[in-house]
Amino acid sequence: MERIVIEVDKRIAKAWQKASEKKKKEIGNKFNISIAKELMKISLGENEKEYLDFLYELRDEMAAKGLTQQELDKI
Repeated sequence: MERIVIEVDKRIAKAWQKASEKKKKEIGNKFNISIAKELMKISLGENEKEYLDFLYELRDEMAAKGLTQQELDKI
């Protein structure tokens, strides 16, 4: 994994700093899925199979990190 920096509201930043490592990891996993869906869809354009393959790999990785299928479906 690599790090990126995003700007958030001051209140969100403070809440993040106070959050437990477990909660940060959970949010990070969900964010990873959400941003991947948005950015990969754009960059892959019409190559739907490659996009879907990427999403399935990402789903498996996130499930291995503890996200349930129900949580993944919500995202």
